[in-house]
Amino acid sequence: MRFEISHEFDAPLDVLELALMSPQLPARLADHGDMFESIQTVQHDVGDKTFERIWKYQARTPLALLKGYDITRDMLTWEEHTSYCLSEHTAHWRVIPRPGVDPNASWRKHFNAEGKFRLDPLSDGRTRRTVTGELEVQVKVIGGAIERVAVTELRRAYNVEAEALRSLCTLP
Repeated sequence: MRFEISHEFDAPLDVLELALMSPQLPARLADHGDMFESIQTVQHDVGDKTFERIWKYQARTPLALLKGYDITRDMLTWEEHTSYCLSEHTAHWRVIPRPGVDPNASWRKHFNAEGKFRLDPLSDGRTRRTVTGELEVQVKVIGGAIERVAVTELRRAYNVEAEALRSLCTLP
């Protein structure tokens, strides 16, 4: 399932970019929502041309659609790998479900989530972030329903992240 999410920020691109690269962003995400039990920074490298980060997420509870299924804690863990190009103001991201579990596990072939986002300066000095991606859950009967619910949750998570970024863009 393809998706697109867009937010506008009352901040110039360079300020938003600094907020995006802030090591404080995961803590701000926790302050602005209740979706995640934890978000840990696994990698945070700012170079001359790129910014690389890996965040490990632990969700609080399974999606309502999955209630009644045997969902273990590690099934609610994933990593988001993001590589941001400073000169192009674009990033590529992908989700690795259940990090630490055998990367060749057969269930991994049933899930894929990846995409990109870009920051665009607007004529009035503000900035737009546009996230595009593809989320696939290849499971008979309920795969499409899981995709729709997961994209709804992704939208909610990006809304929370937008609020956290706005708080980092604002001087105290």
